[in-house]
Amino acid sequence: MQNISLIAALEGTQHKVTTDWFAIMATLEKREMNQDELQAVYDELCAGLIVTTRGLTLAKINDNESEDSLLKADDSAADILV
Repeated sequence: MQNISLIAALEGTQHKVTTDWFAIMATLEKREMNQDELQAVYDELCAGLIVTTRGLTLAKINDNESEDSLLKADDSAADILV
């Protein structure tokens, strides 16, 4: 696993921080995640998925994406006409 830039948010909050994989990995190990689970989270992040696990929501920061577009609340339901 290589170090990657991430945005992390605590579940249930709007606060986001920029961090890296090694810092998050240490936190997840303290929350009793094993190596197979860590590898699965890492693979999902590298694939561009937003991952929620152990009270954290994580997204990889790509060079061509702004941080504001990541971990944004989904307001698409407000646009549905019934």
